[in-house]
Amino acid sequence: MSRDLGFWRGNKNLEVSNHEIYRLLSSEEYVPNIEELPLDEILEDFSITFNSWKNESEGFFEENGESFQLMISKQFVRVDCYNVKEINMNRIIDILIKYECPLYDPTIDVRFDSQR
Repeated sequence: MSRDLGFWRGNKNLEVSNHEIYRLLSSEEYVPNIEELPLDEILEDFSITFNSWKNESEGFFEENGESFQLMISKQFVRVDCYNVKEINMNRIIDILIKYECPLYDPTIDVRFDSQR
């Protein structure tokens, strides 16, 4: 099963829908009022949290039939998950929560924060 998880840290006063923000950021467009992220620290946290997972190519992690690919820009982290178990998705979410980036689930068009 494939699932995409989106994360960004944004201003609470945005006039753009979460779906539109996700679409723009996934297209690597710059979105005003979305804060830049500490990319090196985020990548290091993924490497530490998933240190037992095979990570031969940049941002691709794999273990026991589960895998995910990181798409990272200055404002956005998208994690494309393939057969990733819920416990490991929660580990991914926890990494980004540390940086005040709540989960946006494009499948159900919900951002899990108190902004909307």
